[in-house]
Amino acid sequence: MLTIAPFQSAIAYTINAFGFYFGFWDLYPFGQKEIVHVPFDIGIYPMLSVWMIYFIRRKKTNPFIVIFIFTLLTTGIEGIGIILGRIVYGEGWNIGWTFLSYLIPYILNYRYYLCLKNLGVFKNS
Repeated sequence: MLTIAPFQSAIAYTINAFGFYFGFWDLYPFGQKEIVHVPFDIGIYPMLSVWMIYFIRRKKTNPFIVIFIFTLLTTGIEGIGIILGRIVYGEGWNIGWTFLSYLIPYILNYRYYLCLKNLGVFKNS
C-alpha cells in the first residue's frame, strides 16, 4: 500500500485535473472542481490499485485479466454515477473514453509494480 497508493494517487490527480480543466466531466456537487475529486484521488483510486496488485500477486492468473476486470468494475461504478446524475460528461467524453482512462493507469500501476518487484521491493512475490 505504501508503494502503490502514492503512485496511483499522483496519476489520478493528474487525470482528474486534466478532465476537469478541459470540461470532459464534472462531479456532484457541480462547480467545485478544486475539491470534489480529492476523495477519489487520495482514497478510492489508490485503494483499487492496491487491491488490483494484491490480486495479481496472490492469484495465479494472467495479470491483464485482473487489470481488465478492475477496469470494467471501475467503469461500471462510474456508469452508476452517471445514471444517478452524480457525474456529467461534456466535450465529447463518453463511457468508452472513461474505460481507457482507467485501463491506462491500471496498466501503468502494474508496470510500476513490476519495476518495484525487479528492484526487490516485493521480495515474496
